[in-house]
Amino acid sequence: MPPTEKRPASPGAWRPGTVALHVVLVVFALASMLVASSYSAMPQPASGLRLAWAGAGMVLGTGVASLVLVRGRYPVLVAVVGSIYALLLPGDSFVALVGLASVVATRPRREVLAVGGLVTLATGTAVLRDASRPAAGQVFSSTQPGGEVVAAPVWSHVLVFVLALGVAVGVGLYRRARRDLTEVRAQSREQAQTTEHLRTELTRQEERDLIAREVHDTLAHRLSLVSLQAGALEVVAAGDPELQEAASAVQANAHRSLDDLRGLIGVLRDPASARSATTEPPVQLSLDDLAELLTTTREAGTPVVATVVVSDATSASAPFTHAVYRIVQESLTNASKHAPSLPLDVALTASAASGLHLRVSNPLPREARAGGVPGAGAGVTGIHERVRLLGGRAQVGPHDGRFVVDVWLPWVVHSA
Repeated sequence: MPPTEKRPASPGAWRPGTVALHVVLVVFALASMLVASSYSAMPQPASGLRLAWAGAGMVLGTGVASLVLVRGRYPVLVAVVGSIYALLLPGDSFVALVGLASVVATRPRREVLAVGGLVTLATGTAVLRDASRPAAGQVFSSTQPGGEVVAAPVWSHVLVFVLALGVAVGVGLYRRARRDLTEVRAQSREQAQTTEHLRTELTRQEERDLIAREVHDTLAHRLSLVSLQAGALEVVAAGDPELQEAASAVQANAHRSLDDLRGLIGVLRDPASARSATTEPPVQLSLDDLAELLTTTREAGTPVVATVVVSDATSASAPFTHAVYRIVQESLTNASKHAPSLPLDVALTASAASGLHLRVSNPLPREARAGGVPGAGAGVTGIHERVRLLGGRAQVGPHDGRFVVDVWLPWVVHSA
């Protein structure tokens, strides 16, 4: 399974590291709006309309200031509302500038230009409003030693305007660059993983090609020779029916082994082909082929007592029947190899309702009783692996003086 990927945090996520930033922004937003609204009411004589206008700026400014908390999720809304507030009421454009920074960081260029123009207008209006008031009503005015209030020079208002927009756009560009860098790093890691996967697959394919060549050049050649020699022996043994029948069986098994080998070589050389990509096995085997398998084992000299009861055979899937055939084949081969000439009991019952139950047992030979368990090699491992893939159960080993292969498989119905 691939490693679990962490989802990127949403722009407005409340992480422990950002709580302090949220608090600072809210405090600054409230302070700037209250200060700007208060100074707008200071020029004398203060009219009732001016006082009402300043009061509205203070009251509504409290709600507008809280919008900085959702600047990551709704940056355009924050910038637009903050700009409208600065245009219509005597507050400043701090909230609009905070929203502009988030817009620059996350939104496409068209939205950045549109929102940037609105925020520029609102900031310029707020600065111009402060510069047009008498010295006593200017936020950036200064008091001389004699107590005289002196208005701020024009260049200081221009500097504030440029710095405010520059900081907002600069912070937004910095955040956008960090986000792009994170995405580039993520893509780089993904490409590195893909490259490593492709390199591994290429190495495996080279190994499969090498195995396919070796198998074709060695086993296929030798099986062909066995088939030819068995055919020649069948001709020579024309006067001996028993020997002729044995030679014919050897030749038939050699032919079937060659067919199986060709299919496996095809899968090794082209694992991505339609043939190997499907769940169908390379060689089609059915439960009906078990009778021939048991007959061949008997002809090879192993006494076999078999009880086979199969229902609903036509509904079983090809991979299921193929696995069952190979499990029975390996069980018979294991018994013939390690307990030759000893009687072999085979019991197989299968149906769609109860699944498949297979029990193959043979007496343990004397050398196995003294020296350990026979057949505990690759064949037994293969039985366990096939059973595991089909979701079944398998017990393989000695039991009460006999070597027993006991397998249960759930019935697998072929797809329509």
